[in-house]
Amino acid sequence: MENTIKEISRNAVIPLQNLSKNGVKRTKEFNINCCDLEDYNHIDITNSDKYEKMFTELKELVGPCLYYFEITSENLTSEIIDKIKQYSISENSKSIPAIKSKIIESKILYVGKVKRHFWGRLIQHLGYYKVNRTQGLQLFYWTKELNLNLKLTVFEFEPEMINLMEVLENDLAKHLKPILGKHK
Repeated sequence: MENTIKEISRNAVIPLQNLSKNGVKRTKEFNINCCDLEDYNHIDITNSDKYEKMFTELKELVGPCLYYFEITSENLTSEIIDKIKQYSISENSKSIPAIKSKIIESKILYVGKVKRHFWGRLIQHLGYYKVNRTQGLQLFYWTKELNLNLKLTVFEFEPEMINLMEVLENDLAKHLKPILGKHK
C-alpha cells in the first residue's frame, strides 16, 4: 500500500511541475457592469447581442478552470454583504456562497474552480440557472442598486490538472481573501 501512495504522489507532482514550468494554458478577462444585467431567465444569454462575444470566447475554455471576480467599482465590503444578506432572506432567493465569518475589506468577491465548461458556471453566478439550490453569486438579483462593476479573470489549465484544482483554489483564496465562499 505504501508503494501505491508513493505512485499516487509521483503522479500528482508531475502536473504541478509542468504548471510551475509552463504556466496556465490560457487566461481570459472580462468586465461585467452589473447594472447592465437584464433578465435572461427565459432567454439564452449566450446568444444575446450584449453577451454573445463573451460566451463565444468562454466556450473555447474546456477546463479545468480557476477563476475570480474582482470588484472594480468603489463599493465597500460592508454594503455588498448587506445587499447579499437582504437577498438571501428574500422569498425567492437562490443559493449563494457562504459569507466569511471574519469580514475584512476586500476587492475580491469570490474565487472558484470548475472541472469543465466554465461558461455554464458563469450562467449560475449571473443568476440565470433554473435550479434554485445550485449555488452561485446570483448577481442579477442583488447588484443593480450598488452599481457594482466586476472584472472576471479565468485561468484554463491542462486537463492533467483536473484533480488538483481544489488545492489551487484554496491557496488562491488564501492569497486573495475573497468576501464569499468557503475555502479551507
